[in-house]
Amino acid sequence: MLLKKVEKKASLSVMKKTEKRTQWQRIHLRTIHDDAGVVQWRPVFLAITDRDLLLYDLVPWTKEAWVVPVNSIPLVHTRLVHSNMPRRSSGVNVPGITDVTTFTLRLGTRQGVESRVMRVETHRDLAFWARHLVQGAHNAAFIMKEAHFSCLYQSQECVITVHFENGFILQDGRHHSILWQYPFEKLRMSADDGMRLVWLDFGGEDGEKELDLLQSPKPFIFTLHTFLSAKVIRLGLVA
Repeated sequence: MLLKKVEKKASLSVMKKTEKRTQWQRIHLRTIHDDAGVVQWRPVFLAITDRDLLLYDLVPWTKEAWVVPVNSIPLVHTRLVHSNMPRRSSGVNVPGITDVTTFTLRLGTRQGVESRVMRVETHRDLAFWARHLVQGAHNAAFIMKEAHFSCLYQSQECVITVHFENGFILQDGRHHSILWQYPFEKLRMSADDGMRLVWLDFGGEDGEKELDLLQSPKPFIFTLHTFLSAKVIRLGLVA
């Protein structure tokens, strides 16, 4: 399993399921040794399916190997946050950092936010992977349609659903009756404490709703942001 402070260098590939087109290409995952200040790159294999980001230590040549990744991360829990080009004229050269082309992914996990730094060999590779990761997350949201999270609302066991078309739906955990429902456009602000709590502000008389997600709220927050981003793209609101 990848650790929070360990960023790796990976062989990345885009893998579609059986009947779909398969595309893949080698890149690298970075490991940082804080004590010695040495940056190293270790090859791993990363695949993108229609829903997940899959990490392998070795290229999975068999059908059995494909189904046992070292790590599996829902695409809706990922976010491409940064890319870096070699800075040859800056006057500062740090081998393995300033002389390589990389991009950084943030992941919303049950343990909180984690980061992965991936290295590619060319600018074209960087554009290729950035496009597939962003589009893959948006397509995953569209395919899923909805995501469900157990939570406490006013000390009551509930399930909060993020629905691609209908927005937010909070249901009683036992009888599944709807306690409240809001479309995405009613949301004014969202926030979390990084531990368990999420606040959704719907403005006006509805005000702020506090949810206890019972674990790290980051999977919920990342899913929400991916759904919102995918809806904006689908509605053609981004040039």
